[in-house]
Amino acid sequence: MAEANILGGLNFLMPIFSFLFVFIVVYAVLAKTKVLGENKPVHLFISLLLAIFFIVNLDMRDYLKFSAAWMAVFIVCLFLVIVLITFTHGKVETIMVPWFAWTILVVLILFFIISSTYFFSWTFNWDAIQNWFDTDWFGFVLLLIIAGLISWALPKISYIES
Repeated sequence: MAEANILGGLNFLMPIFSFLFVFIVVYAVLAKTKVLGENKPVHLFISLLLAIFFIVNLDMRDYLKFSAAWMAVFIVCLFLVIVLITFTHGKVETIMVPWFAWTILVVLILFFIISSTYFFSWTFNWDAIQNWFDTDWFGFVLLLIIAGLISWALPKISYIES
């Protein structure tokens, strides 16, 4: 029995979505950071140039589909974590501190770099990395890192001390 592809029409529109996504994100980043000054025509030109590059190169469009899906999962999980923290602490302002935003930004940048190495198969031997993740040493090192982070952060939480 043939399975009906309900969202098949979206594949036809995927190049347009990719173009718009890249254009809007690049323009917003350039306008917000003011890396190239406050010259809006330059921001528009560079945003259009990068968006066209994503349309012309099919590998980049596939990479964007791959990364955007996982980024959406990350954002939903982050939203749920923030909601859970606000239920326990009561205020969003207690967790929305500058280091938290910078941590999220670093995680997103690392995500895009690591996903590009995975997608384009450059510089990393993923089999060796997978074999290292399967060892007992990885679990030991991960437990040490988690224990160190918890022992560093736990005394700083105000409601535990009072």
